[in-house]
Amino acid sequence: MEQIYIKVAFCQKCSGYHASTYADSSQKNNPEIIDHYFYHGEPYFTLNPSSFSKAEQLEYTTIKTIPLKEHKKNDHKYCGCKKKIKAVFVTQKINFSESSTITPKYEDVSEVEIYFRDIYRLSYNFH
Repeated sequence: MEQIYIKVAFCQKCSGYHASTYADSSQKNNPEIIDHYFYHGEPYFTLNPSSFSKAEQLEYTTIKTIPLKEHKKNDHKYCGCKKKIKAVFVTQKINFSESSTITPKYEDVSEVEIYFRDIYRLSYNFH
């Protein structure tokens, strides 16, 4: 008989677990998984992958893939810690559009233009 693996979300604080699901989607209807889920009364086992993905996003959580037989040995060690959703850091990249006006380099401007530009600016200082 093939060995069945499940994914378990363990708490890093108390080393209990707060969510578990099947590791391979082909084993979803396996009789051992159904037996463990329904008849054993596993409160944190889910057949819905989206609810397990919510548990993965909680803080102080590590995900381990372990055999179902190993999990059955310690399956009463539940986590009772309050958990928050992990903080997601978003880095935004801002692109500025380039100006359509071309600014001349200092070498491209003649000395006469610089002279008159300076006189023009100075004339406004004295009025």
